[in-house]
Amino acid sequence: LTVEDVLASPMISEPLTLRDCCLVTDGGGALVLTRAERARDLRRPPVYALGVGEALGHYSISAMPDLTTTAAVASGAQAYRMAGLAARDIDVLQLYDAFTITPLLFLEDLGFCPKGEGGRYVENGRIAPGGELPVNTSGGGLSYCHPGMYGIFALIEATRQLRGECGERQIADCHTALAHGNGGTLSSQSTVILGGAAAL
Repeated sequence: LTVEDVLASPMISEPLTLRDCCLVTDGGGALVLTRAERARDLRRPPVYALGVGEALGHYSISAMPDLTTTAAVASGAQAYRMAGLAARDIDVLQLYDAFTITPLLFLEDLGFCPKGEGGRYVENGRIAPGGELPVNTSGGGLSYCHPGMYGIFALIEATRQLRGECGERQIADCHTALAHGNGGTLSSQSTVILGGAAAL
C-alpha cells in the first residue's frame, strides 16, 4: 500500500479510513509450550518466555479514563520486570494493530517513545523492516491477516523471528522480541517478552 492508497480509501469512522482498519480474514494459529529442558531435544531451536504481564483497564470504552493511555503501561511493566529487560533491549516488536492508532498507543505505553510522540517516532521508516525498531514484520493485522484474534499471530511471528525463519523479512541479530495483544475495546492488554538462547 502507498500513502496515497490509504488517504484515498473510503472513510469508515473519522479519522479512520478503510485502510486504517485491520483486514477481516479466516485463519488460525497455534503454539506448543513445554519446559525448557524438554524443548532442547526438539527439532527446532527453543524460544523462551522471559516475561509476561496482563492488565485490564476498563470494561467499556466509555469508562476509559484517558483515550490516549491503555493498560499496556501496566502489562508492559510487569513483563519487563519479570524478564529483567527494558524497551531498549528489544530487537523486534509484534503489536496488535486492529487500527493504525493502536501501534502508536502501544509504542508509547510500552516505553519505546514518550507519550504523544508515537506519530513522530514512526516517521521515515523507523519501524519498517530494516529500520531502527522493526514492528509487525509479518505485516500485522493491517496487511497480513486478522481472523478475529490476532494475538496468536504476534506470538508466532516473534517466535519465527527469534528462530531466524523469516527469509526476506528476517531481522538480523534478533535475540529478543516483544509481542503485545489487545482485547475488548482497548480494555485488556497482554505483553509477552520472548528470547532465544542468547537472551537467557
